[in-house]
Amino acid sequence: MDAAEEWLIRVLYVISYMCIIYKTSVPKSRHVRYPKHPQNELLRPLNQILGTQANVRLLRALALSAVSLTSGELAHRAQLGRTSIYPALRELERAGVIEFIGAGSQRQVQLRERHPLARVLKELFRAEARRFEELIAALRELLAELPFRPMSAWADKRGQDAQSEDTLSLCFVARPEELEQLTDYLNARLAKVEHAYDIHVVVNGLTRSELQALYGRQGNTLSEVTLLDGVPPVALLEPSRRDATTPTLTSHNEHDARSRRLALAIATKIKRDPGLIDLAEDRIKRRARKASPGERRELAEWMRVLSTMSPARLRRFLLEDSERAIRLRQSLPALILLSPAERDAVIRSHTDLDVIAAVTRR
Repeated sequence: MDAAEEWLIRVLYVISYMCIIYKTSVPKSRHVRYPKHPQNELLRPLNQILGTQANVRLLRALALSAVSLTSGELAHRAQLGRTSIYPALRELERAGVIEFIGAGSQRQVQLRERHPLARVLKELFRAEARRFEELIAALRELLAELPFRPMSAWADKRGQDAQSEDTLSLCFVARPEELEQLTDYLNARLAKVEHAYDIHVVVNGLTRSELQALYGRQGNTLSEVTLLDGVPPVALLEPSRRDATTPTLTSHNEHDARSRRLALAIATKIKRDPGLIDLAEDRIKRRARKASPGERRELAEWMRVLSTMSPARLRRFLLEDSERAIRLRQSLPALILLSPAERDAVIRSHTDLDVIAAVTRR
């Protein structure tokens, strides 16, 4: 063996040894991209303990449970797939924050009380749970002051759709003649609750027939909501009936698509200049002075959106597929932020890239 071959073998040996060290010291995950400069686990243990959403969900379920849990029960409480929790459990066990008790199919999982951060983690997740409980209590107090009691009122933690993770839906069912007054009453008083809990609350007033139209085929989703007042909303549903198709569906879809293109253009301009939000608020205030009562309510809702949402959250909201975002996009009073030329170019656009180009040209 000559010197060159010996040198090459030594280099390969060092590389192999370094790979072994890396694999045994770094948690395995197909979905995690690790930082270029890792930190010491002894000094920064929370990097590993709270490193993924699966870790956080599992720790939350264990911290809020008074007893140890089986893998199946833990996966259910954490809303994770049964098989997908095992890599995260191995990582948490390696960090020493959880432990297994028992053996075989009867083996259970619990938070390891002797870990120095166990008590702190428990208090963290309990504080998180208390925050939501206090929010619900505040909403119940607000509902108790309503001039008319709704048939049902509930909070939906899921927001209006999957994209509305930072939104809570406050829904209620009332008689048609009471709906407008109750909606205005709640919208006028919710800002205090939103600021106190750093959350956006959407008021969604429904008649009983509207509840049937929205949830008649999927009443099971109403079983997951938090009841605030009255009877459970699912109790107000009638047996589902087949909905008649309407010939205007296509035109509605086309109108929604155009409204979304305009919303994308406005979101793009706001990203480049967040100061445009203040300009939009000022113009809406002036427009509200001459608006009809119906338009004034919608403008007031836009004012609440603009004044309570951060620029990043506002941009996301403008493009959401939630019921509220789609409804408000039909008016888009902030449309005045687009020049006539920009508006025409956006309407003629066919793709998102065309829309963005229409409002970013110099």
